[in-house]
Amino acid sequence: MINKNAAVNRVRIYMAFWIFLIVVFSAVIYIQVRKEAGFSAQISTLTQQLKDADEQQQNLQLAVDSKTSNKSVEDFAHNQLGLVYPNEIVIYIDNYK
Repeated sequence: MINKNAAVNRVRIYMAFWIFLIVVFSAVIYIQVRKEAGFSAQISTLTQQLKDADEQQQNLQLAVDSKTSNKSVEDFAHNQLGLVYPNEIVIYIDNYK
């Protein structure tokens, strides 16, 4: 009788141990899956931010290129700084009285 009770107790301990391990591993897997889902959402957000930054960078590069082209620089120099072309005649009118 003592051996039968000891065997039953041993089986209960083994079952409790395996149930405990299953619960612990299930909890660890659940936590990892939740973390992975959070990381996926964060990766998606960061990917969208990267796309937006790339688009903004391209727009800024286009703006810089348009301002630094030879034609733009020449137009600015002609209209704002008084650049005179070789075949151009400039007439200054003095309106002092």
